[in-house]
Amino acid sequence: MIAFTIFMSWLTIQTRKNADAMQKNVHAKMASGIQLSAKDVVNIGKSFDLTAFQSRKVIYKIFREADNKETFESLKKLVQEIESEEPFDDMPDEVKPSLARLTKIAEASDEDSDKHLLAPILGVLSKYVEQKSEQEKLKKQTNRAYVVTIISFVVGAISFYFTLTSPSAEDIAREIQAITNGQVIEHNNSSNPDAKSGAGS
Repeated sequence: MIAFTIFMSWLTIQTRKNADAMQKNVHAKMASGIQLSAKDVVNIGKSFDLTAFQSRKVIYKIFREADNKETFESLKKLVQEIESEEPFDDMPDEVKPSLARLTKIAEASDEDSDKHLLAPILGVLSKYVEQKSEQEKLKKQTNRAYVVTIISFVVGAISFYFTLTSPSAEDIAREIQAITNGQVIEHNNSSNPDAKSGAGS
């Protein structure tokens, strides 16, 4: 349990570091005049091991901290593009732009039937995403359990080693007794110099 808590704390700290690194990367790209798209944001986030949600949070933070008009307007367009894709957050990245475009077309149509054009498509995609999510979740749980098992094994092995190599109570008592006896003999010898000199003559 302790090992799992340590692992999760490390994971949280690492995610925060990755988000800060992505923020610096995006700042550098914008300073070079590069115009990013919503898909660019997701792909950049992937290179820092961030999810699409975490990557967008980085952009929202940069948008909040924008302190000049040019940067603000550039980020505003990017945020609007991101927001248009957010309703399809769980959908695969490859189809998000198409779904956002189809939504606009359906909303602009005068036909009521067009309003529900995406319903069957989203239904099929949702089932696909749900199955994929379950697989990813199971994979992560398996990986975490494996890491925790390895850490627990290492900690247990170290503890077992020190248990075997550490002195027992009897060994400690025997060592103390030997030291005490040695000190008594040394004290007796130093207290009887005449006896030593007499024995020598």
